Order: sequence, then structure tokens, then C-alpha cells
Amino acid sequence: MKKKFMMTALVAGLLGSVGPVFAADNVQPAPCARPGISGPVDGRGYGSGPDARFARREMRQNRMKQALGLSDRQEQKMIELRRGFVQQSQPVMQSMRDLRHDLALESVKKSPDGRKIASLVKNIGQQSVRLAQLESRHMHDLATVLDARQIDRLLQMKDHFGGRRFGNG
Repeated sequence: MKKKFMMTALVAGLLGSVGPVFAADNVQPAPCARPGISGPVDGRGYGSGPDARFARREMRQNRMKQALGLSDRQEQKMIELRRGFVQQSQPVMQSMRDLRHDLALESVKKSPDGRKIASLVKNIGQQSVRLAQLESRHMHDLATVLDARQIDRLLQMKDHFGGRRFGNG
């Protein structure tokens, strides 16, 4: 035991004394935090300032407009449709979050109630169906604004974004 401790201390001491030697040869500047991370938002939407959320939203809208080749009229109509979809879907999403929370609380009890769990799962399923219906209606509404090429590109972007959102892509 004492021998193992002495070897560990020796190796740690050796590594500790060699580290500064290698660090002295490093001529690269230290990486900095993203601009605006602790202060107001910068032009790219970073930061937590009062305008950060709006800058990021504007950046997303500009990328969407460029990627799909939207006209100003199409862009305005898409913004309007998106606002309506968000307004309709927020209560459903909140309901799903509440139901999932209740399900988690019931599931970790010493003796969970199987009927209550089944009821919560059923309600989560119903809310999921409702959300899918809202998404379907939203996509149908978007199809009235965009042409076939723009719809195809939007679906590709939607698939790509969905994968990245949860670290899968």
C-alpha cells in the first residue's frame, strides 16, 4: 500500500513539474468565451442581454429565408403561421410536461398505483395525438404558401434539425 502511494506521488510530482515546461512552449492564445456570453448580446445572437432572444430569432428567420429562397410576402406569411402554431401548441406541450411530471412522481413511489399510471400514459398519448394533428395542420398551411421545391427543402431542414436537437446528428 505504501509503495503504491509513493509511486503515485512520484508520478504526480513528475507530471506536475513537466506540465509547466510544455505550457511555456505554447504560443497560442488562450481560448476565450464566446462574445457576449456574460454581457449584452453581440451581433451574432450570443449572450444573455435583453435583445439576445430577438437577435437569435432574426438569425433563424434570415437563414430560413435564404435556404428556402422566400419572398418577403412568403416570409411574412410563414412568420404569421408559425406564431399561430406556437400559440395553439403551447398549451398542449405544457399539458404533456405536466402529465410526464405526474407520471414520474407516481412511478417512483414505494407502491405506485397501476391504474393511475395507465391513466397518465393514456392522457400523454392523447396529448401527443393532439400535437401531431396541430403539426399536420401547420404543415398543410405552410404548403399553401410555399412551392414544391421549397416544401421539399423545408422537410429536409426539419429532418436535419430534429436530429441535431437531441444530439443525434
